[in-house]
Amino acid sequence: MFQKFHRSRHAGDDDFLRRMISDAVMDKVRDGFDPERVDELVSKAVPEFIDMMAPQLALSMMRNKRSLRANNRMERGYDRRIRKRWGKAFDLYIIVHAVCIELGEKVSNRERDGLTSAQVHTLEALTGLHVTASRIAGEVLALLSQGYPRGALARCRTLHEAAVIACIIADSAADPDHSDLAERFLDHEIVTLRRDALQFQKDHEILGEEPLEQEYLDELEARYDDVIAKYGQSFAREYGWAKKFSPDDNLRALEKKASLSHVRPHYQSASSEVHCGSRGLANNFIEMRGVTLRHSGKINVGLTGPADLALSSLLQVTFSHAVQGHPDGLNVESLLCMKALEEIRSACLEEFLATQKSIDRAEEKILKRMQR
Repeated sequence: MFQKFHRSRHAGDDDFLRRMISDAVMDKVRDGFDPERVDELVSKAVPEFIDMMAPQLALSMMRNKRSLRANNRMERGYDRRIRKRWGKAFDLYIIVHAVCIELGEKVSNRERDGLTSAQVHTLEALTGLHVTASRIAGEVLALLSQGYPRGALARCRTLHEAAVIACIIADSAADPDHSDLAERFLDHEIVTLRRDALQFQKDHEILGEEPLEQEYLDELEARYDDVIAKYGQSFAREYGWAKKFSPDDNLRALEKKASLSHVRPHYQSASSEVHCGSRGLANNFIEMRGVTLRHSGKINVGLTGPADLALSSLLQVTFSHAVQGHPDGLNVESLLCMKALEEIRSACLEEFLATQKSIDRAEEKILKRMQR
């Protein structure tokens, strides 16, 4: 809200909303509205008063350019300070991110001629997962550089899921018993498409949207029936595509298959930023200079964990795509690049940790001065 800037410029006037309502009423009076009717409207016709005044109040808020400029100045200043503190770590993150994208594109552009059907499906699935992981890793960087580490942690949840799925698809590529896992994964798209379409069709009226065409729904139903006939009724489950590979077709079981169970605590922590349960409310508190505060805006601490999780998952997906699941087998060039990327990731993590320690030391000095 804009009121924080007016508090410093208008001593004793700390009720921003009341002032804005007053300004809106005065604008109405200047337009010919009888001021004697204000109390009457408020006491006898609150809905009418609200309907009449809300547009004027909104207009007054939008016209408050001084507060908007003050907000923008504060945002720009905060962004500069974050960049000054964390810039070196961000640069190393960008290097890892960019090389992973380039490496993935090189594998994805490989000619499909001569590949078996299973290899084509594996390459397609891993390419899609790598594109998703690369994009999300970029979103994590954007959130971190803007001072939203908890939002970045939420995106790490999806990155972890991509890493788990990429690992098991790459692992199964050379296994004759499970070489169709990538095909199953790709075919499972229709299960989600049908579910979403049926939900939309149920709620389209209340959403004010046109219904889906029956021809499209019939097509989805036919495709759905085909995959159920092909794979069985269990294929309709959320992880039904993995049922043959893992009888316990859930993410926790797949994590074990991918040897990524140790990431589960971080995944659960990230989940509290995705699902709005009571556990996530505790993340709104921050200790600052001996005082516990609720914060709803930007922050320049806590960036290390999300950055580390994001790059770790991105490298796992990239390794699965460029090395482990490569249709031509082990590729020395890709393996060398992955080793170099791991070195840069380690240097990046060290830079993040060093920056956090520097901030902690600076805060300790400030706190000591305050306690004198």
